[in-house]
Amino acid sequence: MVRTDVPFYRSLPEEAIRNDVTAIVRRNLELFIAMLRTAREPTPSEVADLRVSAGHRAEELVPLAEILHAYHLGVQQWWASIAGLAGGGDGPALARAGQLLHTYLLAATSAVVAGYGSDHAPPSEDDGARRALLMALSSGADPAGAADRVGLTLARLYWVVALHVDPHPDEAAAGVDTAVAERRKVRRLQRELDNVGRDKALCAVTSSGGTVLIPIVDSEPTEGNWSDSPQYVALRRNLLDLERVIGAAVVTAVSAAAPTRIPGALVEAREVLEVARRHGHRTGLFRLQDVPVEYQLSRPSAAHAVLADLLSPLGSHESVLRTLEAYVDAGYDRAAAATALHVHPNTVAYRLRKLATLTGLDVSSPRDLVRVTAALAARRCAGSETLQA
Repeated sequence: MVRTDVPFYRSLPEEAIRNDVTAIVRRNLELFIAMLRTAREPTPSEVADLRVSAGHRAEELVPLAEILHAYHLGVQQWWASIAGLAGGGDGPALARAGQLLHTYLLAATSAVVAGYGSDHAPPSEDDGARRALLMALSSGADPAGAADRVGLTLARLYWVVALHVDPHPDEAAAGVDTAVAERRKVRRLQRELDNVGRDKALCAVTSSGGTVLIPIVDSEPTEGNWSDSPQYVALRRNLLDLERVIGAAVVTAVSAAAPTRIPGALVEAREVLEVARRHGHRTGLFRLQDVPVEYQLSRPSAAHAVLADLLSPLGSHESVLRTLEAYVDAGYDRAAAATALHVHPNTVAYRLRKLATLTGLDVSSPRDLVRVTAALAARRCAGSETLQA
């Protein structure tokens, strides 16, 4: 009924209606039924869910008038149901129910208005302090002085994380308000990063990604020996789970650095992220050691153009180039490349033979395989499309 009769609700993502809106309608019904039984007005703690839900709708730019319209429609529906059950002698009970319904609507309206007000309230001191420390550490300001100024404890080491987030399917769904879908995704992302960082993460994220500094609270790992540590394994598991939580593909790059070396580590993480995306990765978590060749070939050098030029004969043979990319990305597995391309493995074999004819590079030769892999990496890095972290 709400989605049918309240115009703005028709632009909300299906997931929002199915989960958030359905849950808050159920909560309202539970509270009113309890009120009918006890004749007691809900307490502030009992309507806290209504206040929080309203704050989320405010964040998604749902007009307050539309929220209140939805509540009034719900009350009308409840009253129609109550009146339909009343008999000839139920006048006093019906009057009592009407009075309680009015009292409940006032309590619910107050909670909703409070939720909208709190959503637009100034950020908490802790939120502001964390943002200020993130900016200071990222810019190379004195770490200890910055932490003292904002009243936060400086960690000995931070996970330095750069993220790229793809659009959620709701953002492209017909009839769905894109801004609402984006804000829902950002809220889920921020909440999950706070969980990963035990509410101490320093975050600057938007709907397309951003940067995060997560304090390392344990005595291990060390700055130069973290890649195989249990702490990194746990972080990797949590960051890979972001995709499931927010419902959109996520590519992540990670490093670790002491506070004074965060600016350099952040530059490196962003570059690793860009390299991973440029080389076709649309999901996953990467360290520099995961893409060392691709990263090195993204650095300017005299050999860069020479390597890229090895594949110039493929300029008019796109199917061969796409097959080479799939073959390399699949770890030189022809069957996996065929699956990725939706062709028969024999087609992959034929195109790789054509590659050898056109370029003189035979992927069955170990020497040529190294050259063709480097050439493809150089070509990708020299591409005209600039990817943003």
